[in-house]
Amino acid sequence: MKSSQYTSPRREVAEFVLPGHPDKLCDAVVDALVQWNTERDPRGQCGLEAACVFDTVVVTGRMAGENAEATRAVLDGALAETVRDVYRSAGYGVDAAGFRWGPAPEDLRILAHGLVHAGGFDEGERELRHLSDDQAICVGYAVRSPQTNYLPPAHWLARQIGRELYRLRLARGAGHVGPDAKVIVHGGADPRTGAFRPSLVSISLNHHRGSDWLLLRSIAEEAMEAACSGLPLPDLVLNGAGMFVCGGPNGDNGLSGKKLVVDAYGPGVPIGGGAWSGKDFLKVDRLGGMAARRIALESLLANAANTAMVTLTYVPGGDRPARVDLLLDGQPSELVAVPPGFGACETERLHRLLVPWTGALVELARWGHQTPGMPWEPRAQPAKVKAKAKAGAKRESAPVDVRARDGVVGSRAVAAKSLTAGTVAGGA
Repeated sequence: MKSSQYTSPRREVAEFVLPGHPDKLCDAVVDALVQWNTERDPRGQCGLEAACVFDTVVVTGRMAGENAEATRAVLDGALAETVRDVYRSAGYGVDAAGFRWGPAPEDLRILAHGLVHAGGFDEGERELRHLSDDQAICVGYAVRSPQTNYLPPAHWLARQIGRELYRLRLARGAGHVGPDAKVIVHGGADPRTGAFRPSLVSISLNHHRGSDWLLLRSIAEEAMEAACSGLPLPDLVLNGAGMFVCGGPNGDNGLSGKKLVVDAYGPGVPIGGGAWSGKDFLKVDRLGGMAARRIALESLLANAANTAMVTLTYVPGGDRPARVDLLLDGQPSELVAVPPGFGACETERLHRLLVPWTGALVELARWGHQTPGMPWEPRAQPAKVKAKAKAGAKRESAPVDVRARDGVVGSRAVAAKSLTAGTVAGGA
């Protein structure tokens, strides 16, 4: 099917924050612990939160594994060292020029004993991990813009500027640029072509009182120019509020799961429900979010639309989504394209397909789950749409027969326990 070119809406805006931002520190902390547990038990359970302020980090939640003693050992030192490693890799401590950016990892006061329940599963619990332990609404989104990895352009550009700032801080910023930074991108449709055109970029760089302001400006300009390669250069505002010497947890408290919009698709797209970081990949908040992204990509590539948004709805106790809804260009559609192998989107099946990869969860927490090369990201050949909805078909609740990959797309509500293989998304 012939593809149409994505046309940017009249206005777009998005933000991004660097790994030294307090909220991103907390996301990275809990994801590092998820990875620690998953490496010891691929079906291990994690539901963790972290908060930070000044030199204090608080971790709460549950970690469960097949070997109770091995899991409980995280509290003997691994948890604290994991937290310190996250702060260190985000840029806290002594940099290459000898400047000390606080809070330094070795000075952290880490509170987890009595707040993190680490140990084994209850009897029979591990075998039921394929059943949703909560409700969830998971949104996946894609725009016809391969040059921005099928993400909204402003959202993608804010991330790219963030990556460039991080790189340039390591290359040129030692002794002057701190770990914390924030980016906002404004833009919209070019009046002649309809393509996205950035109009304003705001960058806030953490620094100290003796930092070289010309260097800060040079780094900000270079980051913006590199990220905007091939685009008209927007106006740049650097540290619009003035001095940004009190950065990271010394300037603001942080909380995991607080940057949901940054993690997802920007403020122009609904975020669904729960956070991703701090949860293992058998929890449907996270697994469903990745599956929804992949289905949105496949549905976009299999059709002529400019945008695709997929919503997966999970009910407690379900082994797959109870509903699969698709919007193409904002309109309900039954032309859902589910990747080969997804079957009826059963949690167990998706876990086997999407989770086997060797990357670091900390990097996904920092730079976004929609990273090229991930199992839920674009493939060369889109899935085929098996069928269309019949014209004038009624949309009230009814038994579902969806070899059309449309599940209960946009209409038919059914209980998860009543779904059988092929009901939600058709066969593989």
